[in-house]
Amino acid sequence: MGLNDKSRKRNAASWRERIQDGEMSSRSQTERKKRPLPRPSYPGLPQEAPDPAVIPGPTRRTGNSRNGPSRYDTPPQRRTSRPSPKEEYEGNPEREEENRPARAGTMRRPRFTIFGALLFVLLMPFRFIGSLTRNIRWFICWPLRILLGCCFVGIVIGAILVFLYGTISNRYDISEVKSNIPERTVILDRKNRTIGTLHGENRKRVSLQEVPPVFIDALLLREDNRFYDHGGVDWIGVGRAFAQVLKHKRATQGASTLTMQLAKITYNHRERNLHSKLTEVALAKRIEATYTKDEILETYINRIFWGHTFLGIAAAARGYYDKEPRDLSLAECATLAGIIYGPNDFSPIKHPEEAKKVRDIVLGLLKNEGKITEVQYQAALAEPIVTRTPQSRSEENYAMGLVRRELDAILEEEDIRLGGLVVHTTLDLDLQNATLDAINKHMDALEARKDFKKHLASLQAKREKRGILKNKLTTKAEYEASLAAWKALPAEQKEKTQPPMPNYIQSAAVVMDNATGALLAVVGGRDAEESKLNRAIQSRRQTGSLFKPFIYATFFQQGNSADTRISDDRIAYGEIRGAANWSPRNSDGTYRGMKPASFGLILSRNTMSVRIGNRAGLSNVIQSAQLAGFHGNISRTPALYLGTWEASPLDIASAYSVFANGGVRPTPYIIDHITDSQGQPRFAITKSKRTVYSQRAANITSSILQQVCKPGGTAGKITTLGFKSPCGGKTGTTNNYTNAWFAGYTSNLTCSVWVGFDSSTKILEKGYGGTLALPVWVDIMLAAQKEGYPANAIRTRPGSEGQAVLVCRESNQLAHSGCQYAKTAYFETSAGYQAPANMCEQHIPMAEPDSEESIPYAEPLDGSDDNIPLAEPVEETDGIPYATPI
Repeated sequence: MGLNDKSRKRNAASWRERIQDGEMSSRSQTERKKRPLPRPSYPGLPQEAPDPAVIPGPTRRTGNSRNGPSRYDTPPQRRTSRPSPKEEYEGNPEREEENRPARAGTMRRPRFTIFGALLFVLLMPFRFIGSLTRNIRWFICWPLRILLGCCFVGIVIGAILVFLYGTISNRYDISEVKSNIPERTVILDRKNRTIGTLHGENRKRVSLQEVPPVFIDALLLREDNRFYDHGGVDWIGVGRAFAQVLKHKRATQGASTLTMQLAKITYNHRERNLHSKLTEVALAKRIEATYTKDEILETYINRIFWGHTFLGIAAAARGYYDKEPRDLSLAECATLAGIIYGPNDFSPIKHPEEAKKVRDIVLGLLKNEGKITEVQYQAALAEPIVTRTPQSRSEENYAMGLVRRELDAILEEEDIRLGGLVVHTTLDLDLQNATLDAINKHMDALEARKDFKKHLASLQAKREKRGILKNKLTTKAEYEASLAAWKALPAEQKEKTQPPMPNYIQSAAVVMDNATGALLAVVGGRDAEESKLNRAIQSRRQTGSLFKPFIYATFFQQGNSADTRISDDRIAYGEIRGAANWSPRNSDGTYRGMKPASFGLILSRNTMSVRIGNRAGLSNVIQSAQLAGFHGNISRTPALYLGTWEASPLDIASAYSVFANGGVRPTPYIIDHITDSQGQPRFAITKSKRTVYSQRAANITSSILQQVCKPGGTAGKITTLGFKSPCGGKTGTTNNYTNAWFAGYTSNLTCSVWVGFDSSTKILEKGYGGTLALPVWVDIMLAAQKEGYPANAIRTRPGSEGQAVLVCRESNQLAHSGCQYAKTAYFETSAGYQAPANMCEQHIPMAEPDSEESIPYAEPLDGSDDNIPLAEPVEETDGIPYATPI
């Protein structure tokens, strides 16, 4: 073989090798033989000898010859497609190094992740604990590691809970602890005596100074004996409670402090779980940081529930013992402190034996701590459990109905919800009670009459014939007996039967001050517990002859006099405008001819009253009556002259005060002013008056009404009934004797009385106002005189409010500082009140102030002009700014 053949073979072999290398590169990485990486060269390092280069043999022609390529030339390299990623990595030493499997003894570089970083941070404390304890023996090392690890976990969990419940507690308004304490609004009469309460809750706030110190000691020993030492949470108590849980396998002892209890009752946390307890802990910390210990304790005793409906120490003392907190005895203080844990289970009223047990426990705590002596301890142990609930009278509800209605119109919703106000009313509680007693006295006497019982039986028989079986007409005694029988029935029978409804003779009365319009007594029925209808303000009845004085006053307003002659004969057809065919008769069936106008009012003559109304004009009569206080729907017909207008006893009393005031009607009111619990004013009544008639017209009518109350008038029996003071008034009786009225006045008071059934039922044959309502009025006014409302000469001009006089209600003498401290002093403002001459001797005056000589006074300036500083006037220069007109 020649040289050319040998070189050709070598070139062909090298070409085949290159082809095979290309095929190998297209194979998978696992199949091809990896080429060794080239060794990097660095200056100064010995290098390996390079492989000998393969030099191809000479060729006859080259690709750049002029004659073109030859078949003997080296074949050109094929253009291959872009290498795959695997091939790129094989060609790149760095990438191949990254993808190369880790060899034994080497670690892969970790990648950064959030989870890994978090895990590293969480495990770092445990690694730190491990590094600290690696040189300690194993039997000490591992328990120590577990202990330190648990402490770390506890700290982390505690920090999370502190942050979480601190955030939750910030959502609560901490100011509500002291400010948002709903309490009852107290209603006082004109002598500062409590009539009742409204709105809010059964609570009255008191200060720590108004509570016996022994009660505070008993409360702290019973509920939280380390109250002044902890910061809201008693950790010693928590540990003790936890130990009891481990011992008894259940919660037998609480760990709540007074501050935690205050947080619970303030924000109404009723659930008993871990979440609520932790929330209370956070709130207790905030409360302790905001308020002092005394403020927390004072708020606690005013908020806590003491059983029944009693909220706060004042309500509990009042409800259980009818006392003020400062008057509680040692045994009573121990009892109230002991029953807080379970007020319903240890109630002195329902469970006196259980209350005695907890009381004795608290007394023992007081003795062991040295708060009481052995003698006091034994005396308190011997004291029996005795409760005395306060007595309340049902007539208070009738007066309270009017007060409630007025308050709803005056107060905002927030004031009504929170309560805590003191409402000073114009009511006189003594006169209120006397009015109710007078009503019940005469109604009981009426029901005891044989003719009334016979009449009642006849009415009931007629009702039964008509098929009216419900709401039977009875006397009050019969109703109470049937109600007691129904209450004695078994529960199953009670559900099947309805309780009896009261349907007996009723009465209502209103007493007001002529000069001011202040309401002194409002009684709407015989028993507010049996009937809630306040007939004094809610029931409107026809007035009958009671309306006639306003017809005559309108007649006199037009210039007529009491001596003006008016015919008492029959009314001719067509004589009365608007009622051509109407011809009313007199009640006695007689006719007297021409008589003075006063004759018609004194004897209540129907024909004369209709003629006087006809001359005065129907529209004029209606207008003056509305000014006098008559309201509601009216019948604009001449029948109005005989009293078809319906009115309530309150309307009648207000209207009749016109004749005792020289033609001026004061607006009636029952609320004088309102203060908060600290005595700061919140509302004051604006008193107003209205002129209805001229003094002449009012005085003429008043003089005639005074004649009515003398022998010969329709109310002539008033003197025989015992009332001999100057007075004026008018009786009223409606058709078929369904309503009996009397309205009268003295120099100071006006009183209206109504008698009748709730339904339009005949009271009694010849049941006139002078025989049924007048006796009630007399007893009320006699009681008023005893209570300090004298009846002097009737005024002929408008009265004015008298000067306020500070009086002691216990001694009825002038009050001093001792009476004010005892809370028996009040301001008497009744018109015409005769102030007593002597000071109260029943109470001890407080310390007198210093004499005038020891009181420093500011020295006045010298009166000369030189010593009086005057303001320098401004010179009129261009520097004075003036407003530029538009």
